[in-house]
Amino acid sequence: MQEDIKVIIVDDEPEARELLITLLDEYPNIIITAQSGSVDEALGFITANPPDIVFLDIHMPKKNGFDLTNSMRNLKIKSHIIFVTAYDQYAIQAFKHAAFDYLLKPINEEELRNTIIRYQSENSKVDIAEKMEVLYKAINGTSRLRFTTRSGFTFINMHEIVYLEAEGNYTTIYLLNGKDETVTQSLGQIEEDLSANNFFRVNRSVIINLKFIARVNRRTKTCHISAGKTEMEFYIPTEQIKLLEAINY
Repeated sequence: MQEDIKVIIVDDEPEARELLITLLDEYPNIIITAQSGSVDEALGFITANPPDIVFLDIHMPKKNGFDLTNSMRNLKIKSHIIFVTAYDQYAIQAFKHAAFDYLLKPINEEELRNTIIRYQSENSKVDIAEKMEVLYKAINGTSRLRFTTRSGFTFINMHEIVYLEAEGNYTTIYLLNGKDETVTQSLGQIEEDLSANNFFRVNRSVIINLKFIARVNRRTKTCHISAGKTEMEFYIPTEQIKLLEAINY
């Protein structure tokens, strides 16, 4: 007889939660102990009664799935995480790098079955803490960078950078919180310090953080990024589109 598997579902879309509940009904040993549409509420459930598996959506209002994984990491909660997401190449690359399971929306019944079978066969061998550490670094970056300014210098976390734009010999760095910082280094100088896996130069004047890329239009040669309240569109030449495709696929 298989052991019971305690599960918590975290997704801001009620329909998505109901669909997953319906699919999981096919597994008599899976017990859904809680479901939630917000990160803060879910964290309360998880800390009160740590589940074996958290089915976790990424894109949620206010706080997202990555915020929850960071909190779980800090609290040393070792529940197995299965990410549920619409197609998000940056996130999928991070999951693969950290060997985390993920399911694409809409959830496919067979893919869910394979994921559960894999969990049952491999769970005892997996070091969740180590995997979460790898995922944390993949998502958030591992270091701050120091930039010189007109009045001195400033430190900026790489994962907070949305995009950078050349301003002559200076560069303006646009941040996730909506603020910007003008530094006295050229875009070319800064490019050497940025992680090649997370940032991409779309044209001569702009470097973007790949995790905020939303879409690319080959016909109009434009690249659209979305981060919080920031929505921007940049020109991207054909050769850069091809390079971007090679990175993401």
